[in-house]
Amino acid sequence: MSRTSAREYALKVLYSRELNPESEPIEEETLHLEEKDKAFADALIEAAAHEDVDDKIKAYLKKNWSLTQLNVVDKNILRLAVAEFYHSGEDRPDKKVIINEAIELAKTYGGEGSYRFINGLLDKALQGE
Repeated sequence: MSRTSAREYALKVLYSRELNPESEPIEEETLHLEEKDKAFADALIEAAAHEDVDDKIKAYLKKNWSLTQLNVVDKNILRLAVAEFYHSGEDRPDKKVIINEAIELAKTYGGEGSYRFINGLLDKALQGE
């Protein structure tokens, strides 16, 4: 299908794992992904688990805020975007594309106003490299 669908699948997997670490991947979701998109989603899921991803997010949270205070969906959208930006290597899309994809996920799955929070944090966090 597309990288957009792969990001959506990756978000669902991360969300599911956060609520239940023993959960299995959502098999019916992968039926709609082409092999290259499934590989991209798997790479995003793996990259989102890197400790530096959470560290980069924490650096831009308000003082005295922690990741545990974030909505589970918002937190995992941020993880995916930061992971894609810092761990995609030469295949990395432009920062604007990553932020836009995260905003669209937030509009679909996040709470009211989530997309504004995600946009602001990612605009600061996705710098350099």
